[in-house]
Amino acid sequence: MTAQTNQSWAASRLPCLASLCACLNARTMAPGGSYFAAFPFLIAVLAAFLSLSGIVLAVFYNPWHAFASVQFINRDVNQGWLIRTYHATGTTLIFALAYLHLFRSILIRAYRAPAEFSWLMSVKLLLVLLLTGWLGFVLTGGAAGHLSLVNAANAALSLGGLPGAVGLWFLGGPAGQGTLARLEVFHALLGISLLLVVWAYFASRKAAAQVEPAKAVAFYPYYLAQYFAALAVLAFIFVLLGFYAPGVSGVAANHIPAGGLALPLGAGVPWYLAPAAGLLGVFPTAKLAVAAAIVAVVLLYALPWLDRSGPDGAKGKVYCFFTWVLALDVLGLGLAAAGVLPFSPVLAVLFTGWFFFHFLVLTPVVTAMEAK
Repeated sequence: MTAQTNQSWAASRLPCLASLCACLNARTMAPGGSYFAAFPFLIAVLAAFLSLSGIVLAVFYNPWHAFASVQFINRDVNQGWLIRTYHATGTTLIFALAYLHLFRSILIRAYRAPAEFSWLMSVKLLLVLLLTGWLGFVLTGGAAGHLSLVNAANAALSLGGLPGAVGLWFLGGPAGQGTLARLEVFHALLGISLLLVVWAYFASRKAAAQVEPAKAVAFYPYYLAQYFAALAVLAFIFVLLGFYAPGVSGVAANHIPAGGLALPLGAGVPWYLAPAAGLLGVFPTAKLAVAAAIVAVVLLYALPWLDRSGPDGAKGKVYCFFTWVLALDVLGLGLAAAGVLPFSPVLAVLFTGWFFFHFLVLTPVVTAMEAK
């Protein structure tokens, strides 16, 4: 039987399959797309997987005895250790894909018109992931997560005014009753909003796609097969990390129960939070750190307008070079935050300065020069 015969046989017995195939066939894309373009699809798959595994873990999680409930999941729940390992591995991979997707978008200038909204959704995806990942890190009830929560609450106290009030409402105070229970709710809501952001990204990318009808190819089966090949590679990496490096995103001090009388010094954060922690840790006060975070986010959002090459400008080698330098700079920020580099405090200041210099100065100047 041919593929067309198989499809007709299945569609005649399951009408919704015919509608799905018609929808897939109606969508057209430009031929010769890179496998790296499957990153958003893989992020969507991982977001759905993390939502499902998070629901299973939430059934057994007790925010009033967070560390003990995590140990209960690992030791007493049937296959609980496996589900938690899968959840942690999925978190590692979704952050890796989000960083790679942003880097690729900057490198190939995928943020330019008419795809500005897709870029905005990509940045928002990273922000939601960072906050969701931090909440998941805190909810473990370990010493490192508790230290991070205390530092965030103290920073909120020092802000004062409306920002301080919002921070205290969000956190419940440095030792607020039910803080983790409140954060568990926010963690779940952000997980759901992550799926909505991914959907908004796909909708905006579809609206911005410009394909010549004569050269267009159907999404099914050409790109669907390509996406499933990328998914198979992701599944292979997932299995390798899950079974051979399950603690790759963990922090050693988080395996110690949190205590109010003893806090670890320099406990650190997971690798996916390290670049943000390195950037914010440079500033001596909470107000300066919050201001720097706002400026960094605004610069990322404003990148389509900071690029002065225009929508039809060619990609220059100088811009590509500085984009690779930016990637190394963000990596250096994470390593400096982890304290694995010599003179980490000094290097963190330099890396932070270069981050802002790249967007404020290099991007508009270099793209304007290469557009001439």
